[in-house]
Amino acid sequence: MIRQAKQALRQALIDGPCFDDFADLVEIKELIGRLETEMARDRERFELEESGASAGTARKIIRRTNNRWDEGVLVEQQDAILAALEKLSSSSPRREEIYAEAATAALESSVKQTHEFAKKLVREENERLAKDPFEAERQRRFQLRSQDEHGGCAFSGYAPAATAALLKSLMDRAFRSDNEEVGENRTIAQRNFDAFALMLEWASSQRISRTGHASLVISVTEHDKFNWRGKFSTNVGIDLNLYDLAKLSGDSIIDYIVVHDHNGAVKELSTAERSANFLQRIALMARDLVCQHPGCSEPASRCDAHHVVPWSRGGPTSIGNLSLLCPKHHRRNDDSFVEQHVELFNGIPYWLNKHLLPKRNNSPAAKRAGGRRVNGET
Repeated sequence: MIRQAKQALRQALIDGPCFDDFADLVEIKELIGRLETEMARDRERFELEESGASAGTARKIIRRTNNRWDEGVLVEQQDAILAALEKLSSSSPRREEIYAEAATAALESSVKQTHEFAKKLVREENERLAKDPFEAERQRRFQLRSQDEHGGCAFSGYAPAATAALLKSLMDRAFRSDNEEVGENRTIAQRNFDAFALMLEWASSQRISRTGHASLVISVTEHDKFNWRGKFSTNVGIDLNLYDLAKLSGDSIIDYIVVHDHNGAVKELSTAERSANFLQRIALMARDLVCQHPGCSEPASRCDAHHVVPWSRGGPTSIGNLSLLCPKHHRRNDDSFVEQHVELFNGIPYWLNKHLLPKRNNSPAAKRAGGRRVNGET
């Protein structure tokens, strides 16, 4: 039967593939993942490698055979969750519970977001079990190697949360300042490095402004517990605790704290002087936190403030007409409202798919927004 299926796929390639069959091909890929896992039960990894699987593929398949696999979790999502669980402390009794939570989130998330959420759960559990809460601080390091044969230098390191949040805030600001030209072929990794280089130029120019080069925004609620274990969402997607906030308080970068009341409304905004438009972006971050396309986890610092009713058609620049969209999904939005687009219902963004059915971004990253956490959506 499998040989017949293989022959049919080869014939389809010869006949010329049709995009109308693409969804079926994706489903076949998922079935293959389930089938290869069942075939590998009670087998050794070397047997899979001898049958033609690469070492990495064989390892993933064997790992699937040794763990539960909930219905509805895609192959890539299962691999992402299990990869994160490998970092879980062996002393934790919550492995099954963490898997179940990550698997549930996977139903509303992309593969990348599923992996990030699973890593977050594992990280929080490891922190709960850790005897030294400042282990990340002790592990901080940075190394710039000598020039290699090409004349460049490799560097590596490890940053505690406070430093990582500050670095990512500046990097994201630089990334958005470096406009991508039409037709250019830089990779994302190259654009990230160019943003890093721009950030260094800012530092070396000794340009000082009371509003800083970038801003770090922290979203809290009235009911958050202010102890060292408490975590607070930020606009760069890195959670911070009180120790991290205290460490950042002396930096020239301007920090903002948005406080929500029990209904999720913005109760207080502590900030330096900024234009009204910038303050609207702060309120957007507090409400949305990430891109509002379902399953997207792109943080506010890399999103556009999208006018739901276009400015060209009289749409106001107000929080009631704005939604965060990353550049990818911003380009996909149809301002004519005929195809897929974002709309606001009772002040909340929903994405309408090609059938114009509304769906909210219920990914774990989106649910960490301060306005949603006060309603118990985390």
